[in-house]
Amino acid sequence: MNSEIKKRIFAQNEKCNGCRICELRCSFEHEKVFSPFLSRIQVIKNEVEGITIPKVCVICGKCIEACPEKAISKSPITGAIQIDKELCTGCKICVEACPFDVMRFNPEKNIAITCDLCDGDPQCVKYCPEEALHFKSAKEFAEYKRKDMDADKPEVIP
Repeated sequence: MNSEIKKRIFAQNEKCNGCRICELRCSFEHEKVFSPFLSRIQVIKNEVEGITIPKVCVICGKCIEACPEKAISKSPITGAIQIDKELCTGCKICVEACPFDVMRFNPEKNIAITCDLCDGDPQCVKYCPEEALHFKSAKEFAEYKRKDMDADKPEVIP
């Protein structure tokens, strides 16, 4: 397979209830601890609008361009961002370069962390109780959203 984006995680903010199970499951999957700080997905609460917004890597590649050590690449299998722990020096340039503020840093291990799509089986998606997270291609997600919006339309009675 090539390194093009096949599927990625999409969030439906309107379905997110802010439970943060995705963060806990993610940190446990990768770090074997329940710590939102070490999660690769973040749930941000917008107090003004009263909504929660799941944020995850959109695989834009800005971190790859920014890394001076060439420690960041795209997985040839999933297309997800992957960080070579041996090459990462902990300089945090990729964290600053991320336009979506989803590249994180693990100070205990002195390495950058971001969503790796759990090697094609994202646990945050699997465990989201509200089905607010989806692992789909852009085309699949657009079709899903259209169907979802159609299902929410009120019935018109002539």
